Amino acid sequence: MDHVSYRARTEQPRDNRSHADIDASLRWEEFQQPVTIRNISIYGALLIGGWLPPVGKKVTLVAGGLEIEGTVIWEGPDRCGLLLSHAVDPDAFIEDARLMQDTAPIITLQRVGQNRYA
Repeated sequence: MDHVSYRARTEQPRDNRSHADIDASLRWEEFQQPVTIRNISIYGALLIGGWLPPVGKKVTLVAGGLEIEGTVIWEGPDRCGLLLSHAVDPDAFIEDARLMQDTAPIITLQRVGQNRYA
């Protein structure tokens, strides 16, 4: 079995983080969990959510139709840190995710019978 360990980068300054507060979802294995992207940098993101995967888990972050893979590198009670699989432009990611969320179609359901909607 492979062993993977992660170490905090205390000797290097953190990448500049861009404040985001974007609704998203996190997918891993057969799970999908709503999260909020609190902030994002070129190689990482801080996610807030109720139930999050453990450290080392490979995940897919989905925001407004954008998808990026990453690995959970730390976890807390309601948050986790994600190391992105490739570099992103944080400001462009935020703008694109917000634009795609704003243009998502609104679906209205109508009751057509008892416990039936269309």
